[in-house]
Amino acid sequence: MRRKKHKQTRRATNYYRINYGFHEPYKVLLDGNFIHATRALNLSDLDSHIPKLLGGSCKLYTTKCITGELRSLGSEFSATTAAARSFTLHKCGHGDDEHHHHQQHHEHGQESHHRSMEDDEQQQQQQKKKRKRKKGMEEGDTAARLEGGGGGGGGGGGGQEKEEKKPTSAADCIRAVIGKSNEQHWFVATQDAALRRELGQIPGCPLVFATVNGVHLETPSEVTRQKAKEGPNPLAAKKKIKKTVAVQQQKNRKAEDGALVEAVFGASGGGRGADGAAAAAAGGEHQRVAAKRRRTLPKKKSGGGGGGGGSEAGD
Repeated sequence: MRRKKHKQTRRATNYYRINYGFHEPYKVLLDGNFIHATRALNLSDLDSHIPKLLGGSCKLYTTKCITGELRSLGSEFSATTAAARSFTLHKCGHGDDEHHHHQQHHEHGQESHHRSMEDDEQQQQQQKKKRKRKKGMEEGDTAARLEGGGGGGGGGGGGQEKEEKKPTSAADCIRAVIGKSNEQHWFVATQDAALRRELGQIPGCPLVFATVNGVHLETPSEVTRQKAKEGPNPLAAKKKIKKTVAVQQQKNRKAEDGALVEAVFGASGGGRGADGAAAAAAGGEHQRVAAKRRRTLPKKKSGGGGGGGGSEAGD
């Protein structure tokens, strides 16, 4: 049974290699639930399990969105979060705009701070005066301020709250990385059945999942097979080009051999006078090369030639 499983897996991997151009090292994007499930099933050594499954070297990746989702789940997933951080981090691009905005704001604040260093002293003096005036007003109206302070404080707190963008979920992040055609040739390892069904509609997107029996590779979906029939075969196209080049090189070698043989034997058989001598001298080196390449040619027998000469003499 195990041998049959490995045979089917290798067949599926070769299918993606031949029809969609996958190559080693295979890139595998790990979802957080897959990492957690493999730890629970004592399959945490993914650096050895997945290459053994796919039959080649692999690079395992996660994203910031995946590790962030695991971190948000609490202390129960702290070990899974630590395991996810041990894999290579793929830059998914989510959250970079917000980080860039904060960085620009910080730099702008530093520049304005350096420009207004001379005005700080004047502002500090004005602030001291304002504090004195406020202190006098607070002493005269303390009770009224305390009565209305709760609502005012709550309103002030509400005004200071910033609207934070919701972090990108791991599923949405994986969808964005794969795109519409999986151009970067990702293997996706996830336990999310709904996400696997959705990614199964993308041609050339191999899916990996874990069970109590180990790690498995899904067979290519019908959409993947149909697309492979319609579109060109990258590996077959490369083989066709190599074959064409090899055939052309063989033809060129045969033409060169024919020219060499013609030059050598033509010079030795029909060369007369100065032209024949020059041709024979020039073809000396070529004759040795041609002799090596034409080992299959039958050698002339000296006895037959001598007999023929004797008969001619007798006549």
